[in-house]
Amino acid sequence: MPGFFSDVPASPPDPLLSIDGRFRSDTRASKLNLGIGVLRRVDASPHEFATVLKAAKGVPVSTFYPSPAGDQTFLKLSSELVLGEVNPRVMAVQTVGGSGALRVCAELLVSQGITDMMLPNPSWANHKPLLTGGGCRISEYKYLDEDTHTVDIEGMIGALEGAPKGTAIMLQVAAHNPTGVDLTGEQWERVLGVFKRREGEIFPVFDSAYQGLAKGLEEDVAVVRRFLKEGMEFIVCNSHSKNFGLYGERVGSCFVACESAEVAANVSSRCQLRIRWNYSVPPLFGARIVASILGDPSLRKDWEAELAAARDQLNAAHGALAGAIRGAGLPGKLSSPKLGLFSQLFLTDAQVGRLEKDHGIYVGPGGRLNVSSLTEEAAKQVAAAVCDVLK
Repeated sequence: MPGFFSDVPASPPDPLLSIDGRFRSDTRASKLNLGIGVLRRVDASPHEFATVLKAAKGVPVSTFYPSPAGDQTFLKLSSELVLGEVNPRVMAVQTVGGSGALRVCAELLVSQGITDMMLPNPSWANHKPLLTGGGCRISEYKYLDEDTHTVDIEGMIGALEGAPKGTAIMLQVAAHNPTGVDLTGEQWERVLGVFKRREGEIFPVFDSAYQGLAKGLEEDVAVVRRFLKEGMEFIVCNSHSKNFGLYGERVGSCFVACESAEVAANVSSRCQLRIRWNYSVPPLFGARIVASILGDPSLRKDWEAELAAARDQLNAAHGALAGAIRGAGLPGKLSSPKLGLFSQLFLTDAQVGRLEKDHGIYVGPGGRLNVSSLTEEAAKQVAAAVCDVLK
């Protein structure tokens, strides 16, 4: 008799997470791993924050259940980091990373009849499965101008103006994944203007996964604070994986700005119920590391300095790649200004396969590059390989 699961087919490997296994089995000394989005040093080792390692030594193991809402000290400090304040009309819950925040967000919206969400095209590959798993129906809006590899602000504004009533709109606040192309301050003001004109018709959802790694801790969340100041309703799905290097500890938060403190309290109870039904309670260890750093002036100063150094490294890597691309005679649009961990080359699957097979360069789908470990020499190696696969 066949087993209960004997007819379960093998699922395809994750297109990003599977890269590491192939990379490790590659024996070429010149190989480069530019795939999974982990902040690395120029020697390709994980970027561990000294302040995180120091703070972790003082965080005890938790032996009791937290509230489904999570650690309250962490939520206060995370709120101040993202929003600039603790605002009574903003509900906050701790989540299992930014991915957990996205799922809580989706379930909350769907429970209120907001079932349609528009994502930027392109966007993070896991946005769609995470959000559809929470009940959302996904469509896309134009984000990138293919001719210049800059934000297609006119196409984006037109899509927001034409979005059906009751649609949620996903907005990446900084270090856009996968392109590295962000809106300017003036462009964000135009986006805010559309949401103000259509208040009550379309709903903003901010994804903040890279705060501090684009322009700066304050600059990278300036748009969120503008929406808060204008009294808008919105959701922020926040991750501390990148800016604290706590990928495996799953440290995130979900903020919901409501019309009043009373409504925020009710929304908090709804989110906590969803969390209880989903994963019961969030993990505490990573959240308490973050709280220890943000709550200690000396540790926070050191962490901010480490974050600034990581940001400088990313900017240098983007500069090296842009220079190598121009030097190799590749299309100018591939060297447009970028911020954060990523740059997107818009390669075909076959071209990505050739980069890996012929050159030992491992990149994400579409030719997404994690630039964090790139030196000038490595950037030239990448540019030469891209020239070859584009022939």
